Amino acid sequence: MKTEKKSHKVIIGRAEEITFVNFSDEKIPAKTDTGAYRSAVHADNIKIDDAGTLHSRILGGHPVFNDMAFEVETNDYDVVHIANSFGDREDRYEVKLRVKVGGHIFTTPFTLADRSKNVYPVLLGRLMLNNRFLVDTSQSDINRTELKRKYKINFVPDEENGRPAKGE
Repeated sequence: MKTEKKSHKVIIGRAEEITFVNFSDEKIPAKTDTGAYRSAVHADNIKIDDAGTLHSRILGGHPVFNDMAFEVETNDYDVVHIANSFGDREDRYEVKLRVKVGGHIFTTPFTLADRSKNVYPVLLGRLMLNNRFLVDTSQSDINRTELKRKYKINFVPDEENGRPAKGE
């Protein structure tokens, strides 16, 4: 039997608010996903200029959170290989962003993804969660129904989960 050690980790729920510290005080809804290794954030206008600098608009083009978009320019990025739960693979850019989650402020990597069909424009993966947080799925900082009402979100439920809508 494994002895349980006392943890000083913050308990977070299945959905949390995240703030991108260097860019805004806005609280953005994020889905906690212990099945995902990497965290992801919705982004558009992703380009590499002639000098090798990555330019993107975080939250840009998202149907709900576009008004909170901000520009990121960095030479500190990677290209990572992502496999989703359906087995599809893609290459994505990964950048480091300073965030506030559960009262903690830290820098962590995010892949730049198209999350325009997702209620949550940010996904919190294990790389960010490990050694910082414990996840209690019975808790949530965010009520999904209230979130959808507040932002007038009306996605087809299957599309929210990354699947084609039934009948398509």
